[in-house]
Amino acid sequence: VLLFTFLVCLGHMVLRSHRVSLKTSLDGWIFLLTVTFFLAGFFSESDTGMLGFFKVFEAFIMYYMTVYLIRTRQITRSLALKVVLFTALSQAALGSFQSFTGIGSDFQSARGYLGYLGLGSNIVWHGRGTTWHFNSLGNYLATNAAAFLPIYVFCVKRKKQAFWMLCILLTGIITTYSRGSLLGLSAAALFFLGVSQPTFKRSLIFMLAFVCFAILPSVLTLSSTSYVETVGYSERLIIWQVPIAAITSSAKSYWLGSGLNSYAVVAWPYIPAWVPSDQFRNWFAHNFYLLTVLEMGVIGAAVLFSFMLFIWIDTWRKFKRWHGFYGIYSLSLSAAMMTVFFVSIFDHTFGSPHFKVFLFLLLGLLYVKRNPLRS
Repeated sequence: VLLFTFLVCLGHMVLRSHRVSLKTSLDGWIFLLTVTFFLAGFFSESDTGMLGFFKVFEAFIMYYMTVYLIRTRQITRSLALKVVLFTALSQAALGSFQSFTGIGSDFQSARGYLGYLGLGSNIVWHGRGTTWHFNSLGNYLATNAAAFLPIYVFCVKRKKQAFWMLCILLTGIITTYSRGSLLGLSAAALFFLGVSQPTFKRSLIFMLAFVCFAILPSVLTLSSTSYVETVGYSERLIIWQVPIAAITSSAKSYWLGSGLNSYAVVAWPYIPAWVPSDQFRNWFAHNFYLLTVLEMGVIGAAVLFSFMLFIWIDTWRKFKRWHGFYGIYSLSLSAAMMTVFFVSIFDHTFGSPHFKVFLFLLLGLLYVKRNPLRS
C-alpha cells in the first residue's frame, strides 16, 4: 500500500505544472540515517539485510509523502491526525474485545490485576489488535495516548468526547497487560505535566499521594501473590546476556554491528543449551537499545539515538517558542518520544519498521511547517 501510494504521488509530481519544495529541517538527519541503515543492510551477516534497509527506507518515504501531500494541500494536518487517532481507537477497541472475550487473542497468562484483588479471575487474555504481539499493540497505543494528551488538554473543545476517546486508548493499553507500555505512558504523562503545567508541584503532590494511598497497597498485595512470577524482569536480565555476548564477540561487531536482521544469525548461538529450539524466538533482544547496537554497532547506534534525542529536544524547544497548534503538537511529539525512550528499555518494538513508518508520519506533520508551497 505504501509503495502504491508513493508511485501515485510520484506520478502526480511529474504531471503537475508547478514545483513543490520538499525541503525540511530534518533532511540532513534523514540523509545520515539513510546512509547508516544502508551500510548496516549491505554489510549484514544476514541474507535479508538489504530487505531490512528497504523496510526502514519506507519510513523516510512516508515522511516526504506526508510533506508533499500537505504542501500541495491534498490533505490537511487535522485530517491526518484524525486518521491516526481513529486507527489507534480501532486497534484499542479490538484489543479490548479480544481480551474480554478471548476471541482473536493468542496468549493467556496470570496477569489479571483485579483477579489478585479478589474481583475476578487472575487468568486473562492479552489483546493484540491486528499486531503480531500484545506488547506491540500496547506500545503503539501508549505512543498515541502520549501524543494525544497535550492536544486533549490544550486544543480539543469537546472535552467529553475526547475524554471517552482517551479512556478507550487507556483501556486498550491496560488489556494488553503490557507493563512496559504503562511505564512509557506514565513517564510521558509526568514529562507533560512537568513542562506544561505551572501547578505541576501541586499535581506532583497529588500524584504521590495517589501512589501512596491507591497504587502502593495494590503493589504490596500483588507482591505476595503469584503475580510476581509473571513480571519477568529477572528473565530479561538473562535474555540480555545473549545480545551482549554477540555484541562483544569481536571489535567489528562492537563498533560496526552485525547488520540488519542479523539477530538470529549472530545471537542465537549464545542462547543457553537448555533452551529448546522452538523457544528461541522468545529470546529476542527485549531491549531496543541492545538490538540497535547489535545490528548497527556503537557507531550506528550513536547516529540513531542522537537523532531520537535531537527530536525530543527540538520538539520541546518548539513548544516553548511556537504558539498555537504547532506549539502544542510539538509537545505531543516530545511526549511521544518520552514514551519511546522508556518502553525501549524492556522491549524492542520500536526496532520494527512499522513503528518507524508511524513515527516518521508524525514527524512529517510537524516539520512540514518549514519551506511552504511555492509556485
